[in-house]
Amino acid sequence: MKNKIHSTQRFSFRALASGALISSTLLFGGCTHNQQDYLLTEVVSIGRNSADLEVKTAPAGDVNLTYMERQSTQKENAESIILVHGFSANKDNWILFTKALDKKYHVIAVDLAGHGDSEQLLTTDYGLVKQAERLDAFLTGLGVNSFHIAGNSMGGAISAIYSLNHPEKIKSLTLIDAAGVDGDTTSEYFKSLVEGENPLIATDEESFEYRMDITMSQPPFLPWPLRPALLRKTLAREEINKKIFADMIATKEDLGLNSFKQKIELTMAKNPLPTMIMWGKEDRILDVSAAEAFKKLIPHATVHIFAEVGHLPMVEIPEESAEVYQQFLSTVE
Repeated sequence: MKNKIHSTQRFSFRALASGALISSTLLFGGCTHNQQDYLLTEVVSIGRNSADLEVKTAPAGDVNLTYMERQSTQKENAESIILVHGFSANKDNWILFTKALDKKYHVIAVDLAGHGDSEQLLTTDYGLVKQAERLDAFLTGLGVNSFHIAGNSMGGAISAIYSLNHPEKIKSLTLIDAAGVDGDTTSEYFKSLVEGENPLIATDEESFEYRMDITMSQPPFLPWPLRPALLRKTLAREEINKKIFADMIATKEDLGLNSFKQKIELTMAKNPLPTMIMWGKEDRILDVSAAEAFKKLIPHATVHIFAEVGHLPMVEIPEESAEVYQQFLSTVE
């Protein structure tokens, strides 16, 4: 069922957007681009505040990264969770997911280099290995040296690379519709790439709407005037997205798919990190068959498939996906 909106999620997003809706009613006759952009910024800020997330900046080797942090209610021995977004996304994908997590967890959601509010230079290396190295420099600088890590899409591949390189720091690894290992079925997205199109890089309003459609089966409620503001923000990323994507593909070629799969298999056999694989059954970006491909490499992994969900479970069904995640965390010693 496409475009079905989960009732509790719809309510949550409406609660966040209530101020914007009131303002849009007042401004309906002539809401400028600046006013629309301001409303989008305010709604996101309300969301962050509702999840007790504070925006900060910290060095990460050759760049500075912006991130959101929620402190734990536990004064001692709090467990940390690091959340890593996907290609052309940002830290705010995790707002409602974080809000649904038990407050005993210390949570950090980072904007990877080239994304969100972090530095975005066309001369920077955005390869996945380099991103994982930055993530380590960033977390080491914050004094976070033992944690659970969860990544979506490209962020899943970066989380896997990080975990393979630093297994001693990882309490658990969660792969959410993760890139890095291909399934048996070619996705709609990969078919588009073969035809010379990249649906994840919007270049106009039509491709923006298709991007929203192909990434989510249950997109969040996005009222006017937030949609045109998000459209402009997304289109402004076209050039940097093309650079990041090129670097990402170069990483895949450098690593070699078979070599990467071998490293996962060997590392997990030697050091079986607690792992969960979460996937949306209707994922049109990375086909759900990839979940089984990851499972073959990590036999001890727990797998959960969400029906009627696309590529972004933490955005489409934040409460449900957070609950599944916490159930998994409760099994990790």
